Amino acid sequence: MILRNQFGRTGHASTRVIFGSYALSRATQAEADRVLDMLLAYGVNHIDTAPMYGNAEKVIGPWLAKHRDNFFVATKTRRRSRSEALSNLKRSLERLRVDYIDLWQMHGLTSLAGWEKAMGPEGALEAFNEARDEGLVRFLGVTGHGTKAPAMHKHSLERFDFDAVLLPYNYSLMQNPRYADDFNELVDLCRRRDVAVQTIKSIARRAWGSRPKTYNTYFYEPLESQDAIDKSVHWSLGFQDSFLITAGDMHLLPKMLDAANRFEKKPSDAEMNAIVDEYDIQQIFSISRVRRQGKGPQTWGGQASKALEGLIREGFFKHPDKRTLEHVVKALEAQGLPIKGKEGNIVGFLARRVKKGVLKKSKVSTGWVYWTE
Repeated sequence: MILRNQFGRTGHASTRVIFGSYALSRATQAEADRVLDMLLAYGVNHIDTAPMYGNAEKVIGPWLAKHRDNFFVATKTRRRSRSEALSNLKRSLERLRVDYIDLWQMHGLTSLAGWEKAMGPEGALEAFNEARDEGLVRFLGVTGHGTKAPAMHKHSLERFDFDAVLLPYNYSLMQNPRYADDFNELVDLCRRRDVAVQTIKSIARRAWGSRPKTYNTYFYEPLESQDAIDKSVHWSLGFQDSFLITAGDMHLLPKMLDAANRFEKKPSDAEMNAIVDEYDIQQIFSISRVRRQGKGPQTWGGQASKALEGLIREGFFKHPDKRTLEHVVKALEAQGLPIKGKEGNIVGFLARRVKKGVLKKSKVSTGWVYWTE
């Protein structure tokens, strides 16, 4: 049977392998029933799904009605507003035929603009808190694809005490020092807070490119030999206390479950380098492109935005102490941010928050002033 471990602070002992239900995105009910019965055979007790996974929630529902007590069920929302997120949750509850979700996650939260909307007034975070208070969900998490995920998850955990994170992790990706540094910083924070870490893309081989898509794995070509899957799954499971989510293809699932069932130790770098060479394994994300966009929390803009959010939360703009641009500049400088030549950027940050209703502004003799009620 596949090993189990405590899923963060939830109190649930989840199998180290979680069923990724994107594999059922095109499945019939009969196909889904056969695949889900396989989870029982291997003792898998944790399902990850989402409303944007095609048929997945719809075909899981009838089967789950007979097995609800045996499974920790996670779903997601890509919606960033409170009302749309709650609507998504209602639909997931109906399709899954359950009264509550164990883990509800903000899906793909790696865009700073989307992050600010989700965390702001009438954003998805309000829906998350409301749903948890009403008992519709038990725990809350955040997910992300791509190289921005670890840094953005750290940003999210600094804003809110989520119970779980989900992000890419495989041997090839962790050979990039920049991604590895961001990933390890996130893991250190998660361990201190007892936040569950879920990993994806364990058996990614390379981007599909112009090759025919012969597996239901979205944008990447997977490894398919049992030996390569064994080593890749075992390498990912070698990251202690983490949970591996299976790839999005029902035909790869038996091989991944078989590999996990036989896990004993993490393969050596020499063994991993051998399959990298044999199967031409490549990183499926571009690190440099992400950094050039300049939107991540490690850029000046990300740091300034985070610092400004901190000032708002701490009451810096509370009425009647209306603040000028000069006040804001000095406050950001006091936090160690280089400001010279960035005043225009700061005006833009303030303007966006005025537009969202986070701040108010008016014109006085000394220029614009900003405040919150």
